[in-house]
Amino acid sequence: MEGFNEKEGQLYVDDLPISEIADKYSTPAFIYSASLIRNNYNKYANALTEGDLICYAVKANSNIHILKELVGLGSGFDVVSGNELKRCIKAGADPKKIVFSGVAKSAEDIEQAINEGILSINIESEDEFDRIVNISKALDKEVQCSIRINPDIPTGSHKYIETGLKTSKFGVDTETLSIISSKAKTTPLIKLSGIACHIGSQISDNSLIMKSLEHLLEAHKLLTNDWHEINFLDIGGGLGITYKEEDPGDPESLIAEISNEIRALNLNIVLEPGRSITGKAGVLIAKVEYLKLTEYKNFAIIDAGMNDLMRPALYDAWHTVKEIQKSDSDKRIYELVGPVCESADVLAKDRELVISQGDLIAFMDVGAYGSVMSSNYNSRLKVPEIMVDGSSLKLIKKRESFEDSIALESDL
Repeated sequence: MEGFNEKEGQLYVDDLPISEIADKYSTPAFIYSASLIRNNYNKYANALTEGDLICYAVKANSNIHILKELVGLGSGFDVVSGNELKRCIKAGADPKKIVFSGVAKSAEDIEQAINEGILSINIESEDEFDRIVNISKALDKEVQCSIRINPDIPTGSHKYIETGLKTSKFGVDTETLSIISSKAKTTPLIKLSGIACHIGSQISDNSLIMKSLEHLLEAHKLLTNDWHEINFLDIGGGLGITYKEEDPGDPESLIAEISNEIRALNLNIVLEPGRSITGKAGVLIAKVEYLKLTEYKNFAIIDAGMNDLMRPALYDAWHTVKEIQKSDSDKRIYELVGPVCESADVLAKDRELVISQGDLIAFMDVGAYGSVMSSNYNSRLKVPEIMVDGSSLKLIKKRESFEDSIALESDL
């Protein structure tokens, strides 16, 4: 059985009981299901037509072993930093399947992207366009680019993950699009071959992305009128998953709607899913260190903190919490808090659990924006990551040691 399931009073990942993994690697730890990652990827891949491309959003989870798994499936990648690009290349990715987004690309980032010959640098400002021009001239190399537009579309999700509003730092407006288009006509080394748009995350309503497609098609008309040969529309990612009661996005119906809309234009689609591929494929396991029962509130004090899982403190995010093994303890409502010296170090509120000191619990749906957002705050050490595939498991990131954590501070 793929993914996370309960049987015989225990929580399993694929065919392995999580308690056995905890015995081997201790807690806290991230555990991923390779089969669930493959299944989530194929929901997109099976709906695409020839020439379309999935570019997994590396920022969701950048572990090189996960990237290698996706390379094997034929995935491309959406990167937002030079080091994410390096990770993809190290994982064996085809540079011609990589798009580079982000508003603050350094000269070094752009030079690296040009030298690797990636599919597209997504231009986010006129100044960035000018920098790409100067670097391409210095290298005497042609550059494939897309322009990322800002359609000013609210998604209704958390304000930190809305990226398509006019008040957002991302993308360009119509006036800037026209200016860059005109400049590019007289710059032979810059090839505008695509148009990009990404309006945010946790989207379940296809109509929002279809609305952004209208803006992409308007931009396509402007650029083709300026004689640019546009080959693809990068519609971004952002389809959601169910953390609590949210409706998940539906890749198949979305791709069908988009394909139907652009069929006559001889254009391919690039998608940038991240969370919807890895989000539900990961859990964070933790141990109950203490139970602190008061007349005001019951606290379960655990060995994982906000430095391990930032989303609840940053976004007030909900993650379902499950007991890894059934206990004979009393059922109570708990607030789950960690060891970090901050009142914000609350990973879950008002959860009904049957737990005792020393029991193991799992925070579900942390495969995206879990380990990648972790830190060493309070000099805490980063935790291991384990990949399970059926009945086999592999350590894909070692637990950090104290010596690892101070290595860059030594002998200065």
